[in-house]
Amino acid sequence: MSLFQNIPYLQESKLPKCKCSKCNKLSKTVVSLSMLATSFCFSQKCDLVLEGKVLDLHDSSPIEAALIEVVDGNEAILSDANGKFVFENQCSGKINLKISHLNCEDIYTSVNLNKSISRMFYLEHHIELLKEVILDESKTKKLSTTAPSYALTDLQKDQYSVRGLAKALEQISGINTISSGNVISKPLIHGMFGSRVGIIYDGIPIENQQWGQDHAPNIDQNAFDEISLIKGAGVLKYSGDTPGGVVVLETKIPKIKDSLYGKTILNGFSNGRGLNIISSWTKSFQSGKYFRVQGTLKRVGDFEAPDYVLSNSGNDENNFSFTLGQNKILSQWKTNFSYFSQEIGILRSAHVGNVYDLVIGIESDIPTIINPLSHQIIFPKQVNRHYTGSIQYSKRRESSGKWNVKYSWQRNNRKEYDIRRGEYKNQSAVDLTLDTHNLTTNYKWGGSIWSFDSGAFLQVQDNYSNPSTGIKRFIPDYIKARFEGYFTTSFSPSNHFNLGFGIRYSHHNNEVKKYYHYNRWRQENYEGSLGGFVIGDFAGQKLIGQRLIFNNLSMSSGVKYVIQPDLNLSLNIFHTERAPDIAEIFSDGLHHSLATIEYGNPFLKTETVQKLVLNFEKVSGKFRFNFSPYLTQGQNYIIIEPNGIEYTIRGAFPVWEYRSVSSLIQGFDLDLSLQLGKNLKLSNNSSWIEGYEKGSRTPLISIPPLSTTSQIQFSPARWKSFVMALSNKYFSRQNQYPNHNFETSVVENGNRVTKLVDISSPPKGYNLLGLEFHFGPYPLFSNKISLSLIFENLLNTSYRDYLNRLRFYADEMGRNIMLQIKIQH
Repeated sequence: MSLFQNIPYLQESKLPKCKCSKCNKLSKTVVSLSMLATSFCFSQKCDLVLEGKVLDLHDSSPIEAALIEVVDGNEAILSDANGKFVFENQCSGKINLKISHLNCEDIYTSVNLNKSISRMFYLEHHIELLKEVILDESKTKKLSTTAPSYALTDLQKDQYSVRGLAKALEQISGINTISSGNVISKPLIHGMFGSRVGIIYDGIPIENQQWGQDHAPNIDQNAFDEISLIKGAGVLKYSGDTPGGVVVLETKIPKIKDSLYGKTILNGFSNGRGLNIISSWTKSFQSGKYFRVQGTLKRVGDFEAPDYVLSNSGNDENNFSFTLGQNKILSQWKTNFSYFSQEIGILRSAHVGNVYDLVIGIESDIPTIINPLSHQIIFPKQVNRHYTGSIQYSKRRESSGKWNVKYSWQRNNRKEYDIRRGEYKNQSAVDLTLDTHNLTTNYKWGGSIWSFDSGAFLQVQDNYSNPSTGIKRFIPDYIKARFEGYFTTSFSPSNHFNLGFGIRYSHHNNEVKKYYHYNRWRQENYEGSLGGFVIGDFAGQKLIGQRLIFNNLSMSSGVKYVIQPDLNLSLNIFHTERAPDIAEIFSDGLHHSLATIEYGNPFLKTETVQKLVLNFEKVSGKFRFNFSPYLTQGQNYIIIEPNGIEYTIRGAFPVWEYRSVSSLIQGFDLDLSLQLGKNLKLSNNSSWIEGYEKGSRTPLISIPPLSTTSQIQFSPARWKSFVMALSNKYFSRQNQYPNHNFETSVVENGNRVTKLVDISSPPKGYNLLGLEFHFGPYPLFSNKISLSLIFENLLNTSYRDYLNRLRFYADEMGRNIMLQIKIQH
């Protein structure tokens, strides 16, 4: 029997019948070749494995539940939560695949399989832009492979659209606000603020004189679609000197289709008699081109404490941004321009001119100056303007790998107006202009198990202090050159285990010109240490020219392990090195917004911080929790604190000075939620922290007290698209604080007496009750409309916040009722 009798086209009866030698020879050749081909077919390998990962084309985030089908075959599989899929027992040869997902363009691709391989596949993932989802808790977004990160929901962003970025972030456990009054606030993460907390918007690190406590971020959070946070220095691709954390603001890339959509928010609020309008519009085309415009207008009068008006505490704000770009499958480009303008009144009673006024202000239960409510902003005040221009381009390879390059320019102009007389009556006392040029580039690549990201950062910065103020420069002129390079990698051998590592090198080169008054020069005995840098003497001042160079190395490593399908454990260790800010080294003079004299320390060295963060997270089920203890230790840790009083021709003012210490900060964050049926949910966010100097165990200044926020959310089954929430925020008294009180001599009732100036004792703890009603979205012609009615400090509680530098002079804001109307076009 022939070996090929069951193969029709190779049966001998089917072979050509010819008796000539040539045909017989040809027949034998055909049979031989057929046997060879069939033998190859029978020996083909069918034990190969095709492993893949389906990712979003724009941000490389994994896509779950993508359908991967073998064309002309009967195999299909869904990608898991990490975007992974596996085809086993495959034969060698070419495999044609179809990959599809809801809201994605289907893609067809082929893989030549001659050995087991791993491939990355990218889908153009379109999110439903007009979908409105009401949530009450932060959703997690993957900014780091091992460190947990948090993203505010749309409802949270909109609810705090008028309160500023720091207040919006305060909804996350472990986040506090450090402030000067009711408008100027900045995020404080795990006891750290200022330069230790990075703010990145569309890939650009903000540069806006952010070192001071009264320097709020000059940025409009309403210009961005996503606000995310990672606690700890877990994102080395953005920065290596932010041990506190990184705030990332991003705009979404529109669909590749013809569409026009937008959102308008109207806010009206009772406290401050304020109005605010925010509107954004996006137009996209089938070609991939798109443009977006966004604007914010805000007018707020004097705020009110429960018992009196907080005179000169209002603010005006005007912001605008424009974006033009093109989104293609394998490449994108975008250019952007934004303008931020803010005028802020400084509490009138906080501007004291002598020690006696300071003593009276601290001892009095009410402000020493109370005027009728007004929308006019008078001196003292701040005027801040921030301009940003950027252009970026990215190119993706068809298989894997994405290259990005971005150039950005920022100009920040900050003016502080004091109460002055004479020819300088309308002249600012501080006028600083900071120009910053950034060039960044990075390349990302990898497979289903390994991923890599490397890049470089170049910055040139020029700070100019306007001498026409008639007052010595508070911050000196300087030029800074900064170069950085980083490398990060992630190893994910399975869905249950992830290992990450990163390293970043930073070189700072600062050229500074600084004036020192003779009195300060002699008092601090600077001749021995700074005399070699003197380049001139002018009008009782010494001018020094100094070059400061810092070389820093930061590293991070972390591991994440899935203990059970709904229980994750992660451990992250960070080592960060931060060059001292120019202000920390050279600030000199009266800080008008705070009515204090500040002195830098010219001998500060690189600040080094090690931080360990442990995170337990239950991610599914009716009961969820996230418990995150952390430990931070610092060497040359830079702090600013009171150090006596100084008399000047302007009056007497408290003196604050920078110094470095060995520090230890420890604490935990705890998030709990319990879903009771479909309509009721309970949640609680708590945080505890303590910080002190090693050795002496002296508490660190400006460490927040224990705080906890509880909320009950209810949505009746019969009421469609309605949510009610009742919340209570509790802040305890901070019992661990450094004592910087001092005594001074003042004239009282014609007699000279000694008074204690208590600038250290924290205020008592307090509770704040809040109530929220959210309606919608409901159809409105071709739009959707949502309404919110929000009551803050519902019981009109009188209280003072330990983290407010102006707490000595007045209570915090009282009850506020806000009506918000949101229209999605």
